[in-house]
Amino acid sequence: MYYDDQQYRQISQGDGSSFASAVLDAVKGEATAVDFYGRLAEAAPNAEMKADILSIRQDEHDHFQLFSWLYAQLTGNQPVFQITPVQFRSFSEGLRIAYRDELEDYETYRNLYLTHSDPTVRNILLRAFSDEIKHAVRFGFMTTNLA
Repeated sequence: MYYDDQQYRQISQGDGSSFASAVLDAVKGEATAVDFYGRLAEAAPNAEMKADILSIRQDEHDHFQLFSWLYAQLTGNQPVFQITPVQFRSFSEGLRIAYRDELEDYETYRNLYLTHSDPTVRNILLRAFSDEIKHAVRFGFMTTNLA
């Protein structure tokens, strides 16, 4: 599908720079999640939980790619960022952190979705916030199954 670069630089309703900043925050957050979930999967107590976390990690990688593309369309530049690795002392602590992060990302992406009418932007945000709530449910389920 062809996208007009100029069209996407004019997408934002309101302050375009604040939307681009929010998208850059999403890029950084998704990259952080990819790193975090790779390490969390290695700490998983069984193969099933490891596979579930790696599946979530793949979704986060997909979000990273979508938000990176969107940022480039909005600004004409590739995103530049650094991640701060998420620290956790135990697998259960990591699950709790992941659960909270997924819920926060769900709310952020949902709220951004509600501010835009562009179908491409909305589709990216819909995919992201739908996946984030699904991930929160999965991390919550894993937490209850540790006992």
